[in-house]
Amino acid sequence: MKKHLLTGLMASVALPSFAAGVHGDIEELLVTGRASAPPLQGRAEAASAGTVLAHQLEHRPILRPAEILETIPGMVITQHSGGGKANQYFLRGFNLDHSTDFATFIEGAPVNMVTHGHGQGYSDLNFLIPELIDSMVYRKGPYYADSGDFASAGSSHISYASAKQGHTLKLSIGEDGYRRALLLGGGDTSSGNWVYGLSKMENDGPWSHPDALKRDNVFLKHTWGHAEGGLSLSALYFDSRWNGTDQIPQRYVDSGQLNRFDSLDTGTGGDTHRYQLAINQWLTLADDKRLQTNAYIVDYALQLTGNFTYYANDPVNGDQVTQFDDRLLYGGGVSYEWELSPTHKLQLGSDLRHDNIKDVGVGKSIDRRIYAMDSRASVEETSFSAHSSILSQWTPALASTVGLRYDHMEVDVTDRLNNADSGRRDEQLLSPKLSLRADLSEHTALFLNYGQGYHSNDARGVVGGDVPLMSESEGYEIGVTNSTVAGLQLSVVAFRLALDSELVFVGDDGTTEAKDASRRTGIELSAYYRPTDWLIVDADYTQSEATFSSGEFTGQNVPDSVEDVFSAGLSLESGRGYYGGLRIRYFGPRNLTESGDRKSDATTVVNANLGMQFAVGLALSVEVLNLFDSDDNDITYWYESRPTPTADLQEDYHSHPMIPRTLRATLTYHF
Repeated sequence: MKKHLLTGLMASVALPSFAAGVHGDIEELLVTGRASAPPLQGRAEAASAGTVLAHQLEHRPILRPAEILETIPGMVITQHSGGGKANQYFLRGFNLDHSTDFATFIEGAPVNMVTHGHGQGYSDLNFLIPELIDSMVYRKGPYYADSGDFASAGSSHISYASAKQGHTLKLSIGEDGYRRALLLGGGDTSSGNWVYGLSKMENDGPWSHPDALKRDNVFLKHTWGHAEGGLSLSALYFDSRWNGTDQIPQRYVDSGQLNRFDSLDTGTGGDTHRYQLAINQWLTLADDKRLQTNAYIVDYALQLTGNFTYYANDPVNGDQVTQFDDRLLYGGGVSYEWELSPTHKLQLGSDLRHDNIKDVGVGKSIDRRIYAMDSRASVEETSFSAHSSILSQWTPALASTVGLRYDHMEVDVTDRLNNADSGRRDEQLLSPKLSLRADLSEHTALFLNYGQGYHSNDARGVVGGDVPLMSESEGYEIGVTNSTVAGLQLSVVAFRLALDSELVFVGDDGTTEAKDASRRTGIELSAYYRPTDWLIVDADYTQSEATFSSGEFTGQNVPDSVEDVFSAGLSLESGRGYYGGLRIRYFGPRNLTESGDRKSDATTVVNANLGMQFAVGLALSVEVLNLFDSDDNDITYWYESRPTPTADLQEDYHSHPMIPRTLRATLTYHF
């Protein structure tokens, strides 16, 4: 939809990036595998922006596909239910839930879902095939004119490869019923390049009631053209189903009534699909003018059954609910840029997205069968944006980007249970942006960033609950990068982000929960060190504070926000056939209540892998997840529950554990 999102042209332009990101300034690259364009001058980005390339993911140990986002410094990916559900995302003092304020795109198509059956901004990345990823551009903060809905905390734009030579077969097996088969490859034709990927995975996990997770993935892509002009067409198929393993009360674990891997409702789980077509085009015109367009269409559905309070609300039938979502979304964008002078470049763009949500709602259920509908609606939601930026190189050491974004959203809700909650709303918003870059020396750069942004709210809450369609945000950032020492790159970033409201639509009962305005402040430290060709060491630390800023919750904590995040790792490739990686991730205690009187424990996990490449095209690797068999939790909440019909209603910690130490082996054959 936007410049960085048009995957025909991978626009990683002068982005300083550290830790897991690519080091140094990045050229503007075509991902056709044929050519690269010259560096874009006048671009002032931020010390917190970067690019991750395929080789940085190749030997990285990961448990879930979405963990590729943990290459973004300070990002944490966890899970609190069955393995097929969208992950929990944490960044810059946000519990982003399923991604309310972090926007993600794949091949130019948005992943975040508006007015979703489970939660606003729901971002399911389980469809990813990590081995196909060519690059991921990430940017934090609302500082970019081409970033709109859900991008207040940041955004990522993921592109799959456009060219591969030969074919690769990977067969993986592991504990707890883990099995995966992957076939990928590509080649050249007289008209261009093609890439394909086929993946099938099954996993039960360590749970007493097996996950029975199944994922089927297919991806096809064909790219025509060259650096000056071309076209890519891609198709994505994803289908998944699973059993649920929701968090359980700590008092039942402490008493021995449950073990950490038990479930109180074995009738939960879900199924989902994403079918996507995307087309991306790029063309260089006379006088260095560049035109880029893209379009996409996505067929998406989810049915998700959960039970987090057990018998708290209904001691007879239980509190199980089933949420559903069935939609077709389509849209696209266009951007045009040209040099006004040797000093100034102008970028103009426009984006359109329409969600035809045919059926969305939630009902009370038993064993995933709904017996009483709580909410049900059909929704038409359309968003249109226009944005412009002027990129200026004032002196060899000083650059700026000044931007302005206009957004207009319209929603039309047809409530199928209560016509009084049907209706139309529309809203518009102007968001200014500013970025400055000053090169203090050959190896040191200073960045200053300011921007306003927003996230949209669930259309049902907007129409039925009279809440704003757009909740605004405002962010500031100052950062310094340094690369004085050969092979070592450092960055320090201080940030502040304020939200007008922490409005959250609660899909479990179809209501909107209004929170107060909030602010988040913090600091990020990142280091990327490559002392030799065969060794890379990276580390990052983020400290942040999230508080309500006015009204009823003045000075109190935003629940579930993470204050401290640390990650570090090393990867090596000996050049003699041996390779491996080791990673540690820590995220500290979290305030679970506004008063701060309840906190979660910290979570630490170490993952490792080791592999050997054979001359005949064979490779064997072993991956150990949770290397030291930590018994920490992936997620912890504090709320009331009644585990059995006759139990007392009681507040308690409710947790979902990390998997125990798990061994997986992969045989790879290149041909």
